[in-house]
Amino acid sequence: MKLYMTHKERQLTEQSEGCFLNESPRSSRSGKLKFLQGYVTVRLLSYAPERFLNLCSRQGIFIWNLTYHKECYEFCISIRSFRRLKPILRKTRSRVIIKKRTGLPFLMHRYRKRKVFFGGIALCAAALYVMSLFVWNIEVSGNLHRTDSAIIKFLEENDVYHGVRKSKLDCAALEELLRSQYDDIIWASVKIQGTRLVIDLQENLISNSVAETVKEDSPSDLIAGKNAEIYSIFTRQGTPLVEKGSSVKLGDVLVEGRIPIYNDSAELVRNKQCYADADILGITTYTYQDSFPLTVKDKVFTGKEKSTYSLRLFQKMLRLSVGKQDFSMSDRVTTERPLKLGENFYLPLVLYKEVSKEYVTRQKTYTPTEAEALARNKIDVFCKKLVEKGVQIIENNVMIVTDGKNCTARGDIIVIEPVGVRRAAIPDEPHEEGLETNESDGNND
Repeated sequence: MKLYMTHKERQLTEQSEGCFLNESPRSSRSGKLKFLQGYVTVRLLSYAPERFLNLCSRQGIFIWNLTYHKECYEFCISIRSFRRLKPILRKTRSRVIIKKRTGLPFLMHRYRKRKVFFGGIALCAAALYVMSLFVWNIEVSGNLHRTDSAIIKFLEENDVYHGVRKSKLDCAALEELLRSQYDDIIWASVKIQGTRLVIDLQENLISNSVAETVKEDSPSDLIAGKNAEIYSIFTRQGTPLVEKGSSVKLGDVLVEGRIPIYNDSAELVRNKQCYADADILGITTYTYQDSFPLTVKDKVFTGKEKSTYSLRLFQKMLRLSVGKQDFSMSDRVTTERPLKLGENFYLPLVLYKEVSKEYVTRQKTYTPTEAEALARNKIDVFCKKLVEKGVQIIENNVMIVTDGKNCTARGDIIVIEPVGVRRAAIPDEPHEEGLETNESDGNND
């Protein structure tokens, strides 16, 4: 008997029975689960395929990817459901041929004798877990005055280094340590992300020795951080002692951290200490001076380069390149590339690449025009750093002079910048009226 079924009949059978799914297990939501459980692709040889499908539907046996190929059907079925087909095959006088085995159970069975392979997987998983318990990368951001290496060196002196165990780190204590060590760091955030220690810093725009660390909301004054002329002052809390246009010197009190309290007769009763809060901008002066000779030794690169590679494993450096550096004079640029899994899981492996560029020195004499352009470029770099600190430049009085041997730039740069720094308020003395009352009482006695 020839097995034949039209497309319409197959479509009606699929819709009525609902025992199979026309979708790929890899692309469906349950594709990963099917792969873990394992499934087979089989070919059905039967004189009554409709009855076979009906019996599968009644017994809850699900199949998918049902297709018709040359007088037979092919479909996918899970291992557990495949084992339940035996009575149905006997009843419908059908048989199935396994064409393909897919899934984790078959993969494990295929490599069951390779104990070293599975041991390596287990060892690798254990190594990754152990490495996740340590910090292998320290990232510092927000620092302007100090380099990353200087801050990392300070942390190493306090037992915070690459390879330290994460359980030994106290992020709150590290934040306090950084604020207490550096006077210009007013805010610090330390957090652990994966195997990375992230340190975010915020530095004070005005760095001077008169600033003190004051707890928030405790009585304090705002004093001048440098000699300045008050450009603007907006007081939110406290008593301002200066006004726009006032000239102040280093250490002068700008806003006093106290509020006078008067009675109904407009007489001073007492002064209430408070946390002074104000926005104070001052006109200050930066003195700029720089000088360089007109005749210098200039570097001329020959175009020859040589790259060397090194690998840092934990705390040891391993040189990967063989040979010595042949250049007598060269500039070296080193780049590092930490190895990581994902975004935050850094490994204790860092690849270093050092590129050496050969150069020769030649004597060069700047023309007055070239010297002036170079000096002006240095001034622009200096001004750019000031602007990055939140300083507004209003006047540049730097003059450039060449005398045949040297080029000298000297002058003043007038800027507008915040000038108020915080200082703990001085405690109030006992009220004088109270002392007079006590003395009169003593005389009467």
